[in-house]
Amino acid sequence: MSNSRNLLCPASRASLVGAMVGGGAAVATRWQSYKEGQLAINELVWHTTKSAVQAAAISGLTTYAAEKMAGRSALSLLTILAAGAASLYLVDQLSEKHNHE
Repeated sequence: MSNSRNLLCPASRASLVGAMVGGGAAVATRWQSYKEGQLAINELVWHTTKSAVQAAAISGLTTYAAEKMAGRSALSLLTILAAGAASLYLVDQLSEKHNHE
């Protein structure tokens, strides 16, 4: 019995990978602060979850946009880079705005 009908689309796979990488990076960058008692567990979980969701969204959206450019590798690459950069800029701007409030 094959489960080929249950395969995820590339954008969904990219979202999952992005979430794992983003969450892992968040834990790695904040782990020492947590171990030293400078960061509570709920803050560590919050930052990790937030980073995972952001990375998942950026990965999924850029991969989806690149899929629409299939067959045009240069345009697809530029789309991924532009969408990724724009997404990271937007996330940074929203984070700064939230931190100033």
